[in-house]
Amino acid sequence: MDLQDYEYYEARAKDVKLEDITSSQHNADILAMLRNCHPHFTLIFITDESDYYDYHEFVVCEGDDLGWLGYFVGRSKQVKTLYIDYFPDNLNMDAFFD
Repeated sequence: MDLQDYEYYEARAKDVKLEDITSSQHNADILAMLRNCHPHFTLIFITDESDYYDYHEFVVCEGDDLGWLGYFVGRSKQVKTLYIDYFPDNLNMDAFFD
């Protein structure tokens, strides 16, 4: 995955097809709630496995662009709590928070 800067995401945020940057419809739905400032979406839990998909669980799998997740979480005024149970070893977590 290429590391992109803020301007890259900002220019494409309205038009990006969420299904193209996620591994599942569930994760695409989470990005949609973040992008659309869903008023009840106040926490997100990032994990690598789940017995069931909780409303707030972003389950990281191959095909998820975590740069987009970081962008939408960073822009959100609704998200008050971020739990990170899993972050891929091959990625720089600092870049997620930039």
